[in-house]
Amino acid sequence: MKRAIFPLPVFILPEGYTKLRIFEQRYLTMVKEAVKDNTGFVLCTYQHDTELNLPEFGCMMKITDFNQDDSGQLLIDVYAEHAVSINQPFYDKQALRHADVERVSKPSWYVKSVVTDENLLLSHTLQAVFANQPDLAALYKAPQFDNLAWVAARWLEILPISLVKKQQLAFKSNFENLLSFLHTLINTEFTD
Repeated sequence: MKRAIFPLPVFILPEGYTKLRIFEQRYLTMVKEAVKDNTGFVLCTYQHDTELNLPEFGCMMKITDFNQDDSGQLLIDVYAEHAVSINQPFYDKQALRHADVERVSKPSWYVKSVVTDENLLLSHTLQAVFANQPDLAALYKAPQFDNLAWVAARWLEILPISLVKKQQLAFKSNFENLLSFLHTLINTEFTD
């Protein structure tokens, strides 16, 4: 199926939420169509050196809320319903990217699993981040701090590492490598 594509320097995985500020006419049109047709749109990272600067994967987004900021720009809250592959991208007459998208399974490691004692630090520090970031916490009405895959996905979304590294960890790595990476980073940042 063909969908509008919104490339941004934002990384999101299934079950993730984010807030977007929409001000360009082509993206205002995209949001209007997504709401009118209840079709959503694809959010993906902006990637250099690829066709139309699009990566291989993105997420199908559902608009969950909208508002305006103080200057009158549109703010939308969006939810990542599922991952999609992005194929045969093209521009429309407004220079909005579109592509054939196909639903793909979540990253292979994204399977609900219980947070064990050895992974408690990942969950507890993420809870602390949410407690200190009310705007982030407000997006998640039902956080899953007891679900290790959900915790790992949220860490990947918010960590200040390159988008290329995030894509690699999410779609080209196994869960053990991802957890090892997260433990190393979190232990260094939060236990020093």
